[in-house]
Amino acid sequence: MALKKEKGIVIESRDIGDSDRLISLAGENLVRMKFLSKGIRKSKRRAIAGTELGSLVEIDFYDQAEKEWKSTKEINLINRYDALKSDYLGTLFLMYLCELSMHLFPEGEEHPFIYQLLSGCFEYCSEHGFKYEILPFFKLRALVNLGHFPRDFYCVSCGEDILSKSKAFFSWENREFHCGDCHSIPKDHMSILRLFDMILRLKFGNLILQKPNQDQIREADFVLNQYLRSITGKEMKSYFEFYKTLGN
Repeated sequence: MALKKEKGIVIESRDIGDSDRLISLAGENLVRMKFLSKGIRKSKRRAIAGTELGSLVEIDFYDQAEKEWKSTKEINLINRYDALKSDYLGTLFLMYLCELSMHLFPEGEEHPFIYQLLSGCFEYCSEHGFKYEILPFFKLRALVNLGHFPRDFYCVSCGEDILSKSKAFFSWENREFHCGDCHSIPKDHMSILRLFDMILRLKFGNLILQKPNQDQIREADFVLNQYLRSITGKEMKSYFEFYKTLGN
């Protein structure tokens, strides 16, 4: 059996039996896969924090092609994001992004960008505190990178750039952009479509410096949540408690 190494964020963690734990990583290099840590919940030598949801870890594992999971030799904890987990909102935020990543990032696929995006969001919020802007930022960038959302916005009818129009609408049910010249639109989404464009062009720190309108940030997040439901067909377990705590 070959011994391999992977670094990543734990996006799924569940207990098996009395002492084992099965985890899944948004990894830096390899495809998403399961890792079994036998006896770790009763071990006095190995830190169980390395199997916590949201932890940044490095794993030495045995590559057993015939098994659905890989047997873990060592788990080295790199960052538990203690500052983020020190309050209730930060913990819920971490759980929410991990669950969202789990639904968007199928096992057996390789998406190192998701690892980079997750670790970047967790590091920023650990240092600066949670900011609402990070929700549409994470969702839109993840969706675009995974191929679920277009990078450019064109009207489904005329084919022209939506951002060149005075009014536009994003239909999340049909996954289409409608400009106000071609359609009688039910609502003008131009402000949030311009925000989407800014999110895709700017680093998060630069986005914050632009001081985007908070009502637009919340509306953009709402639209992206509707879109996520339409493509995953799932309601996340962490959603209601997280947004209730946010005051939505």
